[in-house]
Amino acid sequence: MKKIIFIIMVVFVSVLFVGCANKVPEYAPSTDNIVLLKSFTKDNKGIDVINFTDSGRNESKVMCRLAYPVGIANGKTFASYIEDAFKKELVIAGLYNPKSNIKISANIDKVYGSTMLGNAYWEFTVTLKSSNGTKYTVKSKYSYESSFTAYSACSEMQRSFVPAVQKLIQDIVKNPKFKDLIK
Repeated sequence: MKKIIFIIMVVFVSVLFVGCANKVPEYAPSTDNIVLLKSFTKDNKGIDVINFTDSGRNESKVMCRLAYPVGIANGKTFASYIEDAFKKELVIAGLYNPKSNIKISANIDKVYGSTMLGNAYWEFTVTLKSSNGTKYTVKSKYSYESSFTAYSACSEMQRSFVPAVQKLIQDIVKNPKFKDLIK
């Protein structure tokens, strides 16, 4: 009887805490962000996006439930993923110009993911700089539903990364200092 109870407990714990490595999907531009960015096209001849960094950490994954990584595929870092996402939004909005004198760079100061039941979120802190001397920091937090089991929680963490980056870009563009950044 003790052996059966032990086996049931092992199976229960295994199901509860087992997960797998999750790679975040390719970035999908946000219609809301594109509409927002298009409002800047009249007064602007374009922006170049260069050199998004993370202070040399080269982070590409976070640990989910202290056991399984959630990260970027193809050897990309969080910084390069966010840079590419921002470029995609600018291209579709008609604001990206690699020959522009205005060059935007950024440092991804913080990327944090939490899967706590009832308090799951992605959090970013990003410092943006323009070749015109303007600089500002944005903090962005995207909350989502989590799960009790590790497998479901880590899968949801992975799936929520794209909308979290979409919200980050929206927070960057909605910041009143964004106008000064691209002048």
